Formats: sequence, structure tokens, C-alpha cells
Amino acid sequence: MEFSVSQGGYGLLKYLPDLAYFAKDRNGHFTAVNVSFIEMTGLNHESDVLGKTDFDIWPRFLAEYYVKDDARVMESRAPTVNRVELVLGRDRSSDWFSTTKVPLLNAFGEVAGLEGVCRYFKKANAVIAQSKKMSVVIEFIMDNYSRKIDVPALAAMVSMSMKQFERNFKQEYGEVPMRYIQRIRLDAARQLLAMTSLSIVQISRETGFFDSSHFAHQFHKATGLSPKTYREALGKFDRPPALSTPVKAQPL
Repeated sequence: MEFSVSQGGYGLLKYLPDLAYFAKDRNGHFTAVNVSFIEMTGLNHESDVLGKTDFDIWPRFLAEYYVKDDARVMESRAPTVNRVELVLGRDRSSDWFSTTKVPLLNAFGEVAGLEGVCRYFKKANAVIAQSKKMSVVIEFIMDNYSRKIDVPALAAMVSMSMKQFERNFKQEYGEVPMRYIQRIRLDAARQLLAMTSLSIVQISRETGFFDSSHFAHQFHKATGLSPKTYREALGKFDRPPALSTPVKAQPL
């Protein structure tokens, strides 16, 4: 069953320079994108993206992550709001983006796809900083996920009790602070597994797990694969030549 993107909203979103817009059908094919999204992919024209899926555009390890999250949004009909995600360009440069996705319904009230917007994490933070105290916490997490992060210290940064902090954080970002931190670490670990020749032990340290057994357990729990199997599954054609040093996914 077909659906159409609101032309009124899309007409505006099409030209915003710092906001990347996309829409997909139920099968994950891109049906609408704006100029900023095309630039983010590293492609040249709208026709290079429309009709394609994430697997045609992004490295497999990222495409799998995006598709899984899209399915969650469409199945639950619950939007994803200001979710921090890693985006890797075709030139293998990496940045963190703040993404919001909502399901699209057809005339019969059935989910027919989704649409979303994302912007560079730093730019998104600048826009919401005045109204959301949590932005300073998120920025700290993004800059320090490779180190030990103390949740009570995060609460102190915004002058909140632990109970108040965890409640507000979950309300704002959909998950408790430690789960959020762990997801960011796992995103970075996926990137390092795909783009470097670092050992599993080194990657566990670079992403803040420190203990490789704990890292392997959490990675398997999140992906269904061990870090070693995940790296092998990417295949030599999905990865650039292995690097000997980490590619840190730092915000702009």
C-alpha cells in the first residue's frame, strides 16, 4: 500500500542546510530525501538515493543497525526522539548525529513507512541547549565514553538527585543513563571492528569496557554475534584496509 510524504513539510525540509531529512517505505526503500541527507551520504544526486536501501548506501555494520531501529519504530509505532547515532560517510569519515524518527501511516491507519531528521550532534545540541539541561551531560558522554563514567557525577553536573536525574534522563532519551552509555560504546565498538585491525582487547579498552570478557558478553547480547564473528561477517568488501590505530568517533 502506497503512502506519500507531506508535501507542505517536505517543501520546507528540502532546503534546510543543517537538517538531513529522509523518508522510507515499509521495506526500507528511500522515498524522499533532502539536499543535506544526500550530502551526508557522500552521493551526488537525489536519484542516487531514492529507491535504495540502507544496505546500498552505508557499510553493512551500520545498515544493520539502522534497519533494526527502523523496524522497532514501525512495529511499536513509537517515535525515536533525539537518539544519538553514528554515521559513517563513503569516505569513511565518521560523525555522531542526533536522529528523530516517526512512523508514517496510510489512509487506513496502517504503518506504511517512516520519516526522520538528523543533524550533527554538536549542531543539535546548540539548538536545544537553552531548553534542555541534559545536553551538557550528553556532550560529556560523547567526549568521554572511552573512560569510566560515574552516573552520580553526571547527576551532579545538572544539580539533580540520582532519582530525579535517572527519571528525567529516561524521559528525555528513552533509556536509563548506563544503558545509553553502553549503547554509545557498542556503536563505537562496531566502528572499530569494521575499520581497524585492533584486537578485541584493545577495542574493549578504547570503548570504555576495559574488560574484554564483559565487552564480548555485552556485544553478543546486543548483536547476537561475538566481536570476532561480527568482524568476520562484514567481509573484506565491506571494510576499508585495516588500520593499526583507532578511528575515534568524535563529535564535530
